[in-house]
Amino acid sequence: MHEIVTKVEIAASPGEVWRALTDFRAYPRWNPVIRRISGALAPGSILSVLFHPRGALPVWFRAKVSVARPDAEFRWTGKLLTPPLFSGDHYFILRPIAPKRVELIQGENFAGALAPLMYRMLANYNRSGFVAMNQALKAYVEAGARPDSGALAQA
Repeated sequence: MHEIVTKVEIAASPGEVWRALTDFRAYPRWNPVIRRISGALAPGSILSVLFHPRGALPVWFRAKVSVARPDAEFRWTGKLLTPPLFSGDHYFILRPIAPKRVELIQGENFAGALAPLMYRMLANYNRSGFVAMNQALKAYVEAGARPDSGALAQA
């Protein structure tokens, strides 16, 4: 399997992290990697995502939400033409580790015939982006993130 896994501990409850992670309208305020995201936060829904780390070319893609378990897990799958050719399963898992402390696990599994090539091309780039996003989310939540009124992704 070709997988990228990153982790960060955040001094907050799973609910606080979940609210920040799913407040898509606030992403431009804190997220240095995913600059825009829109769509419903419900399994089967399609998200439109702008992946644009600073200093890199922007990449727009569409992804299908596969898991949206409040305070626990958010997962989507993107593909290149067809899943047998290439797909990426991106996930955020919130694991409580103590009162008001959660571990965020962000990662991606690459699958399909082009997975080995895509992994070699993207692994370091994506990993550094995930780490930057994790650190930004940690800082945002620990500073007392305030969701935009009515801006949470709708199920």
